[in-house]
Amino acid sequence: MGRFSVSRFAVLIPGNWRRTFGIRFDRSAIQNIDNLVEFIQTRSAYVAQTSLYGYLKTRMGTRFRQVFEDDKFLPSINKAKWRTYGACLSDLTVFAAALTGTENRLGKNEISDLARKCFATAVQQTFDDAEANEVRAEVVERFEARLEQTHWPNAAIGETAFTSSPIVLLEAAPIADELKERDVEIVTNSIRYRWRDVREQLRKRIDRDAICAEWQAVER
Repeated sequence: MGRFSVSRFAVLIPGNWRRTFGIRFDRSAIQNIDNLVEFIQTRSAYVAQTSLYGYLKTRMGTRFRQVFEDDKFLPSINKAKWRTYGACLSDLTVFAAALTGTENRLGKNEISDLARKCFATAVQQTFDDAEANEVRAEVVERFEARLEQTHWPNAAIGETAFTSSPIVLLEAAPIADELKERDVEIVTNSIRYRWRDVREQLRKRIDRDAICAEWQAVER
Protein backbone atom coordinates (compact mmCIF):
# COMPACT_ATOMS: atom_id res chain seq x y z
CA MET A 1 0.00 0.00 0.00
CA GLY A 2 3.08 2.20 -0.20
CA ARG A 3 3.26 5.69 1.24
CA PHE A 4 -0.37 5.74 2.35
CA SER A 5 -0.06 2.78 4.70
CA VAL A 6 3.16 4.03 6.26
CA SER A 7 2.29 7.67 6.84
CA ARG A 8 -1.44 8.28 6.94
CA PHE A 9 -2.48 5.04 8.58
CA ALA A 10 0.20 5.39 11.25
CA VAL A 11 -1.27 8.73 12.29
CA LEU A 12 -4.44 6.92 13.33
CA ILE A 13 -2.69 4.31 15.49
CA PRO A 14 -1.43 5.57 18.87
CA GLY A 15 2.05 4.64 19.94
CA ASN A 16 0.80 2.32 22.68
CA TRP A 17 -1.31 0.44 20.14
CA ARG A 18 1.47 -0.29 17.66
CA ARG A 19 2.68 -3.33 19.56
CA THR A 20 -0.78 -4.91 19.22
CA PHE A 21 -0.06 -6.87 16.08
CA GLY A 22 3.39 -7.86 17.31
CA ILE A 23 2.23 -9.55 20.51
CA ARG A 24 -1.22 -10.66 19.39
CA PHE A 25 0.01 -14.23 19.03
CA ASP A 26 1.52 -14.42 22.51
CA ARG A 27 0.40 -17.62 24.26
CA SER A 28 2.05 -17.15 27.67
CA ALA A 29 0.00 -17.49 30.85
CA ILE A 30 -1.92 -14.50 32.19
CA GLN A 31 -0.92 -14.71 35.83
CA ASN A 32 -1.39 -11.24 37.29
CA ILE A 33 -3.40 -8.07 36.89
CA ASP A 34 -0.77 -6.36 34.74
CA ASN A 35 -0.88 -9.31 32.32
CA LEU A 36 -4.66 -9.12 32.27
CA VAL A 37 -4.70 -5.38 31.54
CA GLU A 38 -2.22 -5.84 28.69
CA PHE A 39 -4.37 -8.58 27.19
CA ILE A 40 -7.48 -6.40 27.46
CA GLN A 41 -5.68 -3.42 25.88
CA THR A 42 -4.07 -5.20 22.96
CA ARG A 43 -7.03 -7.39 22.00
CA SER A 44 -9.46 -4.50 22.30
CA ALA A 45 -7.21 -2.38 20.08
CA TYR A 46 -6.95 -5.19 17.53
CA VAL A 47 -10.70 -5.75 17.36
CA ALA A 48 -11.43 -2.00 17.22
CA GLN A 49 -8.88 -1.31 14.47
CA THR A 50 -9.70 -4.25 12.23
CA SER A 51 -13.46 -3.90 12.64
CA LEU A 52 -13.68 -0.14 12.09
CA TYR A 53 -11.12 0.16 9.30
CA GLY A 54 -12.45 -2.99 7.64
CA TYR A 55 -15.95 -1.52 7.63
CA LEU A 56 -14.75 1.84 6.29
CA LYS A 57 -12.75 0.17 3.55
CA THR A 58 -15.70 -1.98 2.53
CA ARG A 59 -18.08 0.97 2.34
CA MET A 60 -15.65 3.44 0.75
CA GLY A 61 -14.23 1.01 -1.77
CA THR A 62 -11.72 2.59 -4.12
CA ARG A 63 -12.11 5.96 -2.31
CA PHE A 64 -10.62 4.50 0.89
CA ARG A 65 -7.09 5.86 0.35
CA GLN A 66 -8.39 9.18 -0.89
CA VAL A 67 -10.51 9.67 2.23
CA PHE A 68 -7.55 8.92 4.48
CA GLU A 69 -5.60 11.62 2.69
CA ASP A 70 -8.26 14.22 3.59
CA ASP A 71 -7.12 16.17 6.67
CA LYS A 72 -10.66 17.41 7.26
CA PHE A 73 -12.00 13.86 7.49
CA LEU A 74 -9.24 12.35 9.64
CA PRO A 75 -10.51 13.72 12.99
CA SER A 76 -13.88 12.04 12.39
CA ILE A 77 -12.20 8.71 11.75
CA ASN A 78 -9.92 9.17 14.74
CA LYS A 79 -12.82 9.97 17.07
CA ALA A 80 -14.71 6.93 15.75
CA LYS A 81 -11.63 4.83 16.46
CA TRP A 82 -11.48 5.97 20.08
CA ARG A 83 -15.18 5.46 20.69
CA THR A 84 -15.01 1.98 19.18
CA TYR A 85 -11.90 1.14 21.18
CA GLY A 86 -13.59 2.35 24.38
CA ALA A 87 -16.56 0.09 23.72
CA CYS A 88 -14.25 -2.84 23.00
CA LEU A 89 -12.41 -2.17 26.26
CA SER A 90 -15.74 -2.14 28.07
CA ASP A 91 -16.87 -5.48 26.63
CA LEU A 92 -13.61 -7.32 27.15
CA THR A 93 -13.03 -5.88 30.63
CA VAL A 94 -16.47 -7.03 31.80
CA PHE A 95 -15.91 -10.49 30.34
CA ALA A 96 -12.39 -10.79 31.80
CA ALA A 97 -13.47 -9.68 35.27
CA ALA A 98 -16.46 -12.01 35.22
CA LEU A 99 -14.35 -14.93 34.01
CA THR A 100 -11.76 -14.24 36.70
CA GLY A 101 -14.07 -13.79 39.63
CA THR A 102 -17.31 -15.72 39.31
CA GLU A 103 -15.82 -19.21 39.55
CA ASN A 104 -13.42 -18.13 42.28
CA ARG A 105 -16.18 -16.81 44.51
CA LEU A 106 -15.24 -13.17 44.48
CA GLY A 107 -18.13 -11.00 45.61
CA LYS A 108 -20.01 -8.68 43.31
CA ASN A 109 -18.23 -5.61 44.64
CA GLU A 110 -14.81 -7.28 44.35
CA ILE A 111 -15.44 -8.17 40.71
CA SER A 112 -16.76 -4.68 39.98
CA ASP A 113 -13.68 -3.11 41.56
CA LEU A 114 -11.38 -5.42 39.58
CA ALA A 115 -13.15 -4.45 36.37
CA ARG A 116 -12.94 -0.76 37.29
CA LYS A 117 -9.20 -1.06 38.00
CA CYS A 118 -8.46 -2.83 34.70
CA PHE A 119 -10.56 -0.39 32.69
CA ALA A 120 -9.13 2.74 34.34
CA THR A 121 -5.56 1.51 33.83
CA ALA A 122 -6.20 0.72 30.17
CA VAL A 123 -7.75 4.14 29.54
CA GLN A 124 -4.93 5.93 31.33
CA GLN A 125 -2.25 4.10 29.36
CA THR A 126 -3.77 4.31 25.88
CA PHE A 127 -6.01 7.36 25.48
CA ASP A 128 -3.22 9.60 24.28
CA ASP A 129 -4.31 12.21 21.73
CA ALA A 130 -6.76 15.10 21.26
CA GLU A 131 -9.65 13.02 19.93
CA ALA A 132 -9.13 10.52 22.75
CA ASN A 133 -9.50 13.29 25.31
CA GLU A 134 -12.74 14.41 23.66
CA VAL A 135 -14.41 11.03 24.18
CA ARG A 136 -12.69 9.90 27.40
CA ALA A 137 -15.41 11.19 29.76
CA GLU A 138 -18.15 9.58 27.67
CA VAL A 139 -16.31 6.23 27.61
CA VAL A 140 -15.73 6.22 31.38
CA GLU A 141 -19.29 7.30 32.15
CA ARG A 142 -20.74 4.55 30.00
CA PHE A 143 -18.56 1.97 31.70
CA GLU A 144 -19.52 3.10 35.19
CA ALA A 145 -23.21 2.94 34.31
CA ARG A 146 -22.69 -0.52 32.87
CA LEU A 147 -21.07 -1.84 36.05
CA GLU A 148 -24.19 -0.95 38.01
CA GLN A 149 -26.30 -3.19 35.77
CA THR A 150 -23.93 -6.11 35.16
CA HIS A 151 -24.93 -9.57 36.36
CA TRP A 152 -21.47 -11.08 36.74
CA PRO A 153 -22.27 -14.81 36.46
CA ASN A 154 -24.05 -14.17 33.15
CA ALA A 155 -21.24 -11.94 31.85
CA ALA A 156 -18.81 -14.87 31.88
CA ILE A 157 -21.02 -16.99 29.61
CA GLY A 158 -20.54 -17.01 25.85
CA GLU A 159 -20.83 -13.60 24.22
CA THR A 160 -23.20 -12.10 26.80
CA ALA A 161 -20.72 -9.35 27.72
CA PHE A 162 -20.05 -8.30 24.14
CA THR A 163 -23.01 -6.01 23.57
CA SER A 164 -21.49 -2.53 23.47
CA SER A 165 -18.86 -2.78 20.73
CA PRO A 166 -21.16 -3.68 17.78
CA ILE A 167 -23.57 -0.86 18.68
CA VAL A 168 -20.88 1.79 19.17
CA LEU A 169 -19.00 0.74 16.04
CA LEU A 170 -22.09 1.43 13.96
CA GLU A 171 -22.89 4.64 15.86
CA ALA A 172 -19.36 6.01 15.56
CA ALA A 173 -18.40 5.07 12.01
CA PRO A 174 -18.49 8.14 9.72
CA ILE A 175 -20.85 6.45 7.28
CA ALA A 176 -24.26 7.70 6.10
CA ASP A 177 -27.11 6.56 8.36
CA GLU A 178 -29.07 4.97 5.53
CA LEU A 179 -26.09 2.74 4.75
CA LYS A 180 -25.59 1.83 8.41
CA GLU A 181 -29.19 0.61 8.57
CA ARG A 182 -28.42 -1.91 5.84
CA ASP A 183 -25.17 -2.97 7.46
CA VAL A 184 -26.29 -3.87 10.99
CA GLU A 185 -26.20 -7.64 10.54
CA ILE A 186 -22.94 -7.70 8.57
CA VAL A 187 -21.06 -5.41 10.96
CA THR A 188 -22.41 -7.17 14.05
CA ASN A 189 -21.44 -10.60 12.76
CA SER A 190 -17.99 -9.35 11.77
CA ILE A 191 -17.10 -8.03 15.21
CA ARG A 192 -18.70 -11.03 16.94
CA TYR A 193 -16.47 -13.32 14.91
CA ARG A 194 -13.34 -11.46 16.03
CA TRP A 195 -14.39 -11.64 19.69
CA ARG A 196 -14.86 -15.41 19.56
CA ASP A 197 -11.14 -16.01 19.11
CA VAL A 198 -10.27 -13.48 21.84
CA ARG A 199 -12.53 -15.25 24.35
CA GLU A 200 -10.95 -18.60 23.58
CA GLN A 201 -7.45 -17.16 24.00
CA LEU A 202 -8.33 -15.72 27.39
CA ARG A 203 -9.96 -18.92 28.65
CA LYS A 204 -6.87 -20.93 27.72
CA ARG A 205 -4.28 -18.54 29.13
CA ILE A 206 -5.78 -17.05 32.28
CA ASP A 207 -4.68 -18.18 35.74
CA ARG A 208 -7.78 -17.16 37.65
CA ASP A 209 -6.57 -18.36 41.02
CA ALA A 210 -3.39 -16.29 40.83
CA ILE A 211 -5.19 -13.12 39.72
CA CYS A 212 -7.89 -13.48 42.36
CA ALA A 213 -5.30 -14.02 45.07
CA GLU A 214 -3.44 -10.90 43.97
CA TRP A 215 -6.62 -8.85 43.84
CA GLN A 216 -7.83 -9.98 47.23
CA ALA A 217 -4.45 -9.03 48.69
CA VAL A 218 -4.77 -5.56 47.15
CA GLU A 219 -8.33 -5.19 48.42
CA ARG A 220 -7.26 -5.93 51.97
